[in-house]
Amino acid sequence: MFLLEDPWPVILMAAVAEAVLAIVLWRTGRGVLLVAMLALLAVAGALVGLEWLVVTEREEVEQAILAGAAAIESNNPDAALSYHTPGNPEISRMVRWAMNRVEFKRVKVTHLEVGEINRLASPPMVRARVIGIVEFEDRRGQIPYNTRPFDLELVMRQSEGRWLVESHEWRADRPPGAP
Repeated sequence: MFLLEDPWPVILMAAVAEAVLAIVLWRTGRGVLLVAMLALLAVAGALVGLEWLVVTEREEVEQAILAGAAAIESNNPDAALSYHTPGNPEISRMVRWAMNRVEFKRVKVTHLEVGEINRLASPPMVRARVIGIVEFEDRRGQIPYNTRPFDLELVMRQSEGRWLVESHEWRADRPPGAP
């Protein structure tokens, strides 16, 4: 499964193998090693292409989180709330409060860690840790700093083929003034 989620192991193993074959080719001068090098390059390229084509459930969760961050950055509360499970008044209240209080300039996710998907839960759920930085302008001019780090633990549930945030927990102090 790791081959379908991260291309770097394949790329690194292929680079090491190509370097070894290049050294052997240089020392022996055997042209047949060029064929082996080309075959190895083709196999590595096929595996990286396969990784790019196949979207795993964990990658779907990552894409949903990044799309949610982009929706927040667009300063559109309805778009941001579309990545949350409906019927959670606390999340709705917090998103609307934040969107009324500040104008988001940039939401950058610097670390994203998706846990194991619990398929035994109905509907399936997963926990994810999201660390990043948010840049904003306070509409009231009361918050002196316009850049804040965030560290969130999200609980996400699958609903109609989409991953939605069901709840969140601040892993660090809440932002000043947050409800």
